[in-house]
Amino acid sequence: MVDTLTVHLSRGELHEVAPATADFETGGTFELELVNHGRASHVHVHPDDALARGVRLDESNLYVETDSTRVVAVEVPDGPRPLRGALDISAGYGATGSSVAVGIVDEPEPDLPVDETLAAPESTDGDDPSLDRLLAEESLPVLALGAVAVAIALGAAFAFGDVVVATGALVVVAGVLAAVYALVAD
Repeated sequence: MVDTLTVHLSRGELHEVAPATADFETGGTFELELVNHGRASHVHVHPDDALARGVRLDESNLYVETDSTRVVAVEVPDGPRPLRGALDISAGYGATGSSVAVGIVDEPEPDLPVDETLAAPESTDGDDPSLDRLLAEESLPVLALGAVAVAIALGAAFAFGDVVVATGALVVVAGVLAAVYALVAD
């Protein structure tokens, strides 16, 4: 989400410049929103020397139509942080103006979800984690059903001695092995 610095123009009198805040702080590129409440106006936006080291405006001389809003991107490339300076805004060819203190700060690190598995120590005593997953409580019903399916398939193959039944038994064994592999591979 991009931060927005709003500046009202000609709200009370012609060419009046009234920022919504006297102090603005952001962690990156922000938008300068010029809200004109009166007649069309020429607006000049200029960062002071301190702020100019950390911000860039594509346009600094702007024309804002009557009763309209104009949004200008103020780019904050990678550079020195924290940085403080002023953004000077004047209207009516410099007849009136105002200044906003601007602070460019480091963006906070994003919040990453943390669960209890990050706190669990790594196994260092030679335990096989794939065997642990295979023997986990939620895997036991799958293993039991697989063993029963293999026993029935092999029993039927030996009892009937038919090639089709033996092929079906091999398919069941292959399916159970694939399921076990899926449990172990995660």
